[in-house]
Amino acid sequence: MKEKIGAWLPIGVFLCLLAAISAWNLLRPVRVFSENENRTLAQFPKLSTETLLSGDFSENYEKYLADQFPVRDEWISLKTRTELLLGKKDINNVFFGKNGWLIDKYKGTLSEERIQDNLQKLSSFTHDAVDKLGEEHVRVMLVPTASGVLDNRMPAFATDFDQAGMLAQAEELCPEGTFLNLLPVLQSHKEEPIYYRTDHHWTTLGAYYGYEEWAESCGLTPYARDDFSEETVADDFYGTTHSKINLPVYPDSIIRYTPRSPIFYHLTFNLGEWESDSLYDETKLEGKDKYSYFLGGNNPMVEITASSGEPGRRLLIVKDSYSHCFAPFAVNHFEKTTLIDLRYFNLGVKQFMEQEDFTDVLILYSTANFADDRNLNTLVK
Repeated sequence: MKEKIGAWLPIGVFLCLLAAISAWNLLRPVRVFSENENRTLAQFPKLSTETLLSGDFSENYEKYLADQFPVRDEWISLKTRTELLLGKKDINNVFFGKNGWLIDKYKGTLSEERIQDNLQKLSSFTHDAVDKLGEEHVRVMLVPTASGVLDNRMPAFATDFDQAGMLAQAEELCPEGTFLNLLPVLQSHKEEPIYYRTDHHWTTLGAYYGYEEWAESCGLTPYARDDFSEETVADDFYGTTHSKINLPVYPDSIIRYTPRSPIFYHLTFNLGEWESDSLYDETKLEGKDKYSYFLGGNNPMVEITASSGEPGRRLLIVKDSYSHCFAPFAVNHFEKTTLIDLRYFNLGVKQFMEQEDFTDVLILYSTANFADDRNLNTLVK
């Protein structure tokens, strides 16, 4: 009898645990957004004959359970601690670097087929743009991520996807003179805080070094660092990289560069959805996603005028979020700067350029985001 009870005990415990988790999920509100992870969480999938037969329901239900799991953040932390004890160098696609650095890992998550397809779309767009605007007015910057630059911070023998190879290929496919390879520039500053320790973005300083290279290549005179006052606006920033492992580490600081000579700005978001006279959204510093302080975070379109800009010169930036701390430098040279995010922008970029009569265009992405972007069809429409 005791043997029978012993055999059924683990099953009973498992069923009780499963019932408790199910009851928890039924009683508590379904979470829509995780502030800690800065992303929308999976919701209960649509149930139909079609989704059941295709397997979409079971696949999406697994994602729903994972995202809505009780005390999810605490489980992430426990999982991380356990795997660290087992000696893993990277957990949940995060390298545990030297001196408390958390560095995103992309190797194994990117499709070579998509990379090649995106490079071809980039090549097609830049050749057409050069024909329309001239070589000196078209630039491409695919910014390497921290894993491709900070070899001094990476764990011993750790490697990530071949960013140098992708950059070389992009340079070969783009018209001569249009591609800016920032890898050697950023590597020369790797001892400086050019990336966040807990987030996947470059810092304002890293963006400044990128801005210098870009401005000089366009025949513009870049503002010197001394032309800006530097202010720490937050010293408690934990980025998305930290959210993947949820362990206590030192937070990052966010620094703002403000021109010492007054420049007046006006920003229009999403064709008039709202307007502002500041490049920064102070309210974002009160929440988790403090990087959205720059330009208010992700928007389909932001139009910026600057009192210091050259009359008649209009810049289009096709971008990801790496542009958000870069734009406050670039906009000072143009009468109007327009930033578009292809994830939310439905109009074809070629058509948009013809409508708006831009004089200059910049493609600005991180290498990882460009490699994984599924929206570049819009670039060649």
